[in-house]
Amino acid sequence: MVLRGAAILMLGLGLAACGDDVTETHPPAHDGSRTLSRAELRWCMFNDIRIEAARPDMRGAKQGQLQAFNLAVAEWNKSCRRYRYSRSDRDAVQGQIDARRAQLETEGKAQFAVREAGG
Repeated sequence: MVLRGAAILMLGLGLAACGDDVTETHPPAHDGSRTLSRAELRWCMFNDIRIEAARPDMRGAKQGQLQAFNLAVAEWNKSCRRYRYSRSDRDAVQGQIDARRAQLETEGKAQFAVREAGG
């Protein structure tokens, strides 16, 4: 009976993870005095991964790519450089990052990739 209860609990946890909210909300520029919502913290943490994944590709990038990358970094700095958050929100978002890191890195690299003509 105990094993059956544990299996049901694990199934429930697995279903909860499938429905995990990954909504990202771009936080407004601020001075660090307000606490970010979980969705705002997610935007900051997810975009940090995306930007850092793309950074090495910028060494040989074209001017347009560099401008787009620098704009993204400036936007991140304006909104995320100084922020407060709850520990539970940070832990939850870090868990989402751990589960999605490869996807976030791919998104970051693709965001600044050279667009082929007609594509």
